[in-house]
Amino acid sequence: MRLIKTLEHKDERQIWRILISGSDKLILETRDVATKEVFYHCIDLSDFKGVFYNLQFEEKCRLGIETIYKEILFFHKFPKPDLPGHKEIIAFDLASQKILWSNNDLSFLFAADGKVYGFRQGFEERYFTALDYMTGEVIEDLGTDYRRVNSLRSQSEDEKDLTPYLFPRIYSTGGTSSDAGKIIDAHIEGLNPAGNIEFAVCNDLLFFNYHITGSGGLLTNKFAAYDLVRGELLIDEILNFRARTLFTDSFFVYKEFLFLLREKNEVIIYRIEYN
Repeated sequence: MRLIKTLEHKDERQIWRILISGSDKLILETRDVATKEVFYHCIDLSDFKGVFYNLQFEEKCRLGIETIYKEILFFHKFPKPDLPGHKEIIAFDLASQKILWSNNDLSFLFAADGKVYGFRQGFEERYFTALDYMTGEVIEDLGTDYRRVNSLRSQSEDEKDLTPYLFPRIYSTGGTSSDAGKIIDAHIEGLNPAGNIEFAVCNDLLFFNYHITGSGGLLTNKFAAYDLVRGELLIDEILNFRARTLFTDSFFVYKEFLFLLREKNEVIIYRIEYN
């Protein structure tokens, strides 16, 4: 069992979103905390070549990603920088790297069955519309039928395939006699970690991260990976140094790749190789 470092992407801006498309395109949304400008990067996980870097649109600040659906990135705008609400729908094709369509009247809800569902906010009620995801043409006017829309949305969530992903869960110290539990307990013995320990077991690999309190109450977020069969430590590194808050969701697994998130602006990817 080996972990081969395949990619280190370090950005001068903060990484805000990480998404992966159905064709294994890695999308990174990064933002300049000073200017508020947002940039987008796309890397093909099949060969780790960049599809595009530092992509910007006409709107450089009040923009964000809603979702990826069938290789189409759906963006929204913010009414104002300090308001959380979303407005407008912008459909961007990853293949052609072009905007296919936009709708200024609707806000995005979800995408399913080749349709994008959006709404227009009335005085008291929302008015729902289904659009063709590729063209933006109106397929169906759903009026104010929120029950049907909620049902369709719930169904689309249930049908999402999350099997390629493995996300960490919280470990209870000393709460298990498994090999993974024994290794974690031995690794952190005497360290008195702060907050929760997050871990995941992928076949015969154990991944976990934890925080140690240092001088001035500042925290160090550390990640470790073990081969459970050999009891061998494969990775032991710092993800966040002298942090003021606890970091959660610092790693995840997608297919044969281990993703680590370091210092708010770096993504590290290891390929999991089975001997």
